[in-house]
Amino acid sequence: MGEPPASPSRRDAQASAQTSLWADLEIFHAIAATGGLALAASALGLSETTVARRLKAFEARLGLPLFKRGANRLIPTQIGLSLAEDAAAAAEAVARFATRANAARARDDAPVRITATTSISLFLTQHAARLSAAAGGIEIVIISTRERLDLARGEAEIAIRMRKPPGDAGYFGQKVGRLAQAFYVHRDVDPSTAPVISVSRDVSSRIEQHILAWAAGRPIAARVGDSAARYESIRSSGAVSMAPCFLADADAGLIRLEEPPEATADEIFLVSHESSRQRPTVLAALDALRALFREHRGRLEGKR
Repeated sequence: MGEPPASPSRRDAQASAQTSLWADLEIFHAIAATGGLALAASALGLSETTVARRLKAFEARLGLPLFKRGANRLIPTQIGLSLAEDAAAAAEAVARFATRANAARARDDAPVRITATTSISLFLTQHAARLSAAAGGIEIVIISTRERLDLARGEAEIAIRMRKPPGDAGYFGQKVGRLAQAFYVHRDVDPSTAPVISVSRDVSSRIEQHILAWAAGRPIAARVGDSAARYESIRSSGAVSMAPCFLADADAGLIRLEEPPEATADEIFLVSHESSRQRPTVLAALDALRALFREHRGRLEGKR
């Protein structure tokens, strides 16, 4: 036979112990992450005395020394290092839990944030009003950045990325098109004498190699990582360079010098996370984005 049900007082004591454990883990994690009582206290919004007292009580409760006291910092013991990994995993799980809970209770009329590179952000901006209307009149926030905002942590609801989405659990990804680039020059500029603008090596080695091959030994005047900025340099400063076809083909003042090379095109992925897909407005925005990319697939791929 099993044990009899715990009495109310015993259940209360168990709940209190669990609450204390979570609080102690938070303090232990903060000390392990920062390496000192003062920094941990600052991160937690507690006094250094309180953190030191709580750590000492936690070590006594475990019957284990978690840190060696150094001159200016606390050095984890061997078991302290091992338990610090578990504490970090617990802290990450708690943060993930809070993010998903916050996303689930977000107002129905809360804005839907879409993060994308500058070139795709410009494309979305061209169709922002229509995109909002297609999604039911919701407010769309377009975040233009090359940083990979963390959807699982609620830094954005939707991401449009130029590489395959994460394979982690909870992510949803779909290829929605390709972004092509080609060489352009202003109609009033001789491409054989125009200054050549290349890209930063850390942005796209494929585009850099193509530009260098096209230049055939001509000097590079500048390197511009952002594709929309390269378009502006072609349009206003008389340079020759590669730019997104959907931007440059729509500019009557520019001439395309070649067909967009396959090797320099980027696949476009629509990425979302389960933490925000519970909101009807996010699902509506995803549907509107799919339709938008489907309609403009030819422009994005550089098909005239």
